[in-house]
Amino acid sequence: MGRVLFFQRTSQEVQVATNEFGHESLSKVKSMPAQYRKIGTRLPAILLVSATIATAQAPQAAPPPTTPDPANRPAIIFPPLPNTALGQKAALMGSLAPKWNKVPDLEGSGPFPATYAAAPNGSDYVLYQPKDLAGAEAKGKLGVYVWGSGACSSDAAGSRFHLTEIASHGYIVIVPGKILSGPKAPPRTEGAGPDPGMQDPAARATAEKMVAGIDWILAENQRQGSPYFGAIDPARIAVAGFSCGGLIALKAGFDPRVSAVLIESSGILKDPPPAFAGLPQMTALKKEDLDKLHTPVLYLLGGPEDIAESNGLDDFDHIHKMPVFVGDQPGAGHGGLISVPNAEGTKIELDWLDWQLNHDPIAALTFTGPHCELCRDFRWQVHRKAIP
Repeated sequence: MGRVLFFQRTSQEVQVATNEFGHESLSKVKSMPAQYRKIGTRLPAILLVSATIATAQAPQAAPPPTTPDPANRPAIIFPPLPNTALGQKAALMGSLAPKWNKVPDLEGSGPFPATYAAAPNGSDYVLYQPKDLAGAEAKGKLGVYVWGSGACSSDAAGSRFHLTEIASHGYIVIVPGKILSGPKAPPRTEGAGPDPGMQDPAARATAEKMVAGIDWILAENQRQGSPYFGAIDPARIAVAGFSCGGLIALKAGFDPRVSAVLIESSGILKDPPPAFAGLPQMTALKKEDLDKLHTPVLYLLGGPEDIAESNGLDDFDHIHKMPVFVGDQPGAGHGGLISVPNAEGTKIELDWLDWQLNHDPIAALTFTGPHCELCRDFRWQVHRKAIP
């Protein structure tokens, strides 16, 4: 089995519809399973149950509107969440996000305990990698995973739990930016102003910076004296990103050296609002650019509570030349699949990497076949094209 968490069913009926494009949509599971089996973390299940209990006990009133602190206004104002169990689950995930900034760093659960630091050449990149680089290399060459941060922020530590977990499974993770959050970040005074990762537009992550990160690590792979000399497998390069970072990851995925593309809570905007005029990372790609993809692509979305869901599903409809898998979990919200330690979305990404880059037939079962693991999990809605 792969790493994903799914529920053991007692009786389910799954409707499979095939449209004129030849893709499958699996959803509408009609019966609730009586028990579940743990492969990864129980957190998503716990949140769902907690939110359901809260809904049953609480009066059904609309949640009060919140007013962002003007000194720390988010880049995107999300619509109010519906007062449902799934909506409350997504709200709970969102409310926890700022608190993770104070949680100590973790080493990941993979075979190679990982850490992160600024790139050794002084450039504006942060590297996540196994602590014992030589020991990891002795068991096989390392893959490369280049990440685009949410909001295309220059904070390269905003997804540190997700990225450390990836690195602990034998990857060099490259993130444009600096360490601006978490325990390794420079101290900030209370009420110091906007998120430091959003202050300088020129410092934000771009597709070009992601591609330059690939250039750098491959050059280091050939430079004698480099800690990465001969340690990298150039055939195992992935690009990934969250939200705005997912858009620049799509663009970076056009690079012929990339062998896997993974998109979290993102999709090309059909009609970008005027507010995004100063953020070309959000507006540069058009739907026809999806024809430039040359490798299979994974999308993970957080259901109607995810502001990017409609864009991601529309990308699916516009991808015709490459295999594409969409996993959409109602109630996860925008970023809820990767925001916590040992997150479910991270585990699914690792299965995708193992399948696409390592040709692991066990990991492939998460996505392939009429009874793929995610297809059998009642919490997921799955859409597939050209997936075996």
